Amino acid sequence: MPSTRLLAGSLSALAACSFAGVAVAQSPMADSELGLATRVALRFGVVLLINLVLGGGLYLLAPEYARRMVAEIRDDAGSAFLWGLLVGIALPIALVLLAITIIGLLITIPGLIALFFVGLVGNAVTICWLGTVLTGNREPSGSAVGIGALVLALVGAIPLLGNLVTTILGFFGLGVVGHDLYTSWQG
Repeated sequence: MPSTRLLAGSLSALAACSFAGVAVAQSPMADSELGLATRVALRFGVVLLINLVLGGGLYLLAPEYARRMVAEIRDDAGSAFLWGLLVGIALPIALVLLAITIIGLLITIPGLIALFFVGLVGNAVTICWLGTVLTGNREPSGSAVGIGALVLALVGAIPLLGNLVTTILGFFGLGVVGHDLYTSWQG
């Protein structure tokens, strides 16, 4: 009697592909009641609020730290960006690769949590820095934080391109915060 394994496997693969095609053809936005303009406006409002809280919180709670970090970006933006790439891309990859071992997993989980908070502070520094650049101030101020938050929210509301631009700008703040942590850890 001929084997039906090949036939059964082929039919199973064909069925899986057809179900995958049906799933891909379903538009996730087909049932959405929000139009594109509404989604963009909502995204702008939420991002503006988050940016104001982050940048304003840094400026109000640690004004000297904000001044020092903005000055570091202004003095050496290239180094800040490279440190941002290192902290934002290379460090998470290294932590995930380290998670393969049991001991590494114990380091990875707190490391990724710490990286999340470093990213929040880095975004706040980016907001302050961008505001000072756009207002022409040498040091962060309340108006600079507001302008930086507004511009980042406007750029972030642009579909696809906004995420790329805000990520690239965020590497500057993330870089100086990561570099500052590294130098303080080195003593």
